[in-house]
Amino acid sequence: MPIHLSNAWKSGAGIINHVISLLPNLILACVVFVLFFIAGKLCKSLVERVSNRRQARRNVALLLGRLAQTLVLVLGFLIAVAIVAPSFRAGDLIKMLGIGGVAIGFAFQNILQNFLAGILLLIHEPFRIGDQISVTGLDGTVETIETRATMIETPDGRRIVIPNAVLFTNPVTVGPANDKQ
Repeated sequence: MPIHLSNAWKSGAGIINHVISLLPNLILACVVFVLFFIAGKLCKSLVERVSNRRQARRNVALLLGRLAQTLVLVLGFLIAVAIVAPSFRAGDLIKMLGIGGVAIGFAFQNILQNFLAGILLLIHEPFRIGDQISVTGLDGTVETIETRATMIETPDGRRIVIPNAVLFTNPVTVGPANDKQ
C-alpha cells in the first residue's frame, strides 16, 4: 500500500505561502506595538510627573502611571491584532471575555485579590516606603509597595515578599521610618 504525501505537501506549501503573505502585516504590527510600548512608558512618566507636581501621594502617582501605561499597551495590542487579522473586532474579544470572565475570575482569584488589595493599600497608604512594619510575625522596613506584593527588608538583611492580601486582611503594626528595631 503506497503512501501518497502529495496532499500533505500541498497543504504544507499553502500554509507556508499564507505565512509569507502575512509577514509584512506581522512586521507592521510589531512596529506599531513597539511604538505603543514606548508611548506607554512616556505616558507613565508624564502621569507620574504631573501627579507629583500636584502634591499627590507618591503611591497614587505610581498607580495612576501604571494604569495609564497598561491602557496604552492594551490599545496598542488591539491595534496590532487588527493589523494582522483585519477581520478581528474588539467587540468579539469583549464577548469572549464576558463568557470566560467567570472562569478567569476563579482561576486568578488570589492574583486578583492581591491586586485589588494592592490598589487599596496604595490609595489609603496605611504605611509608606521606609516605615517599619510587623505583620504575621514578619518584621522589616518597607522597600517597595507594588500592586501585587510589598517587599520588606528584615533587620538581618533578608528581603521578604508579602502578598498584599495578607497586609490588607491582617493587623499590621507600623513604626516610623527611622525607628530601629
